[in-house]
Amino acid sequence: MKKSLMTCLVLAFAVTLIGCAGMSTQTPRYAITAPGILQDTDSGQMWQLERSKRFKTYKEAQAFVEQLTLGGYDDWRLPTIYELYDLNYLFDLHQNGTITLDREGNYWSGEKDGDGIIGAWAISDQCGPSREYYTGKAGYVRAVRQ
Repeated sequence: MKKSLMTCLVLAFAVTLIGCAGMSTQTPRYAITAPGILQDTDSGQMWQLERSKRFKTYKEAQAFVEQLTLGGYDDWRLPTIYELYDLNYLFDLHQNGTITLDREGNYWSGEKDGDGIIGAWAISDQCGPSREYYTGKAGYVRAVRQ
């Protein structure tokens, strides 16, 4: 085997290993700032730490966030699919420090036009942060606020 090919294979293996099980050397991007609240220290965005029970309809999911009071805040909302992606992406890159978050399953999102979308960001076969949004029939809520 040529030396350059062997070097490429070793680097590819190392990148895959770091992507699947590595820890980031950067300062964690998330912190628990109040009971039940996960905060993005860069953007200030707050997330509900524990996911809700499963809801069958968008109307039920929307009613849940409208009634949610957590950490003294009552302005929680459904995240967009892009916000859900960013949350999962940063956890995939190990920007969570020691914080764990149950991310499996389907999650409701809200969009600007008022229609909710339910789905899940499925992890790629390579353990990397590449994901696809698959639609489903019922899901959890992980509320967000800015």
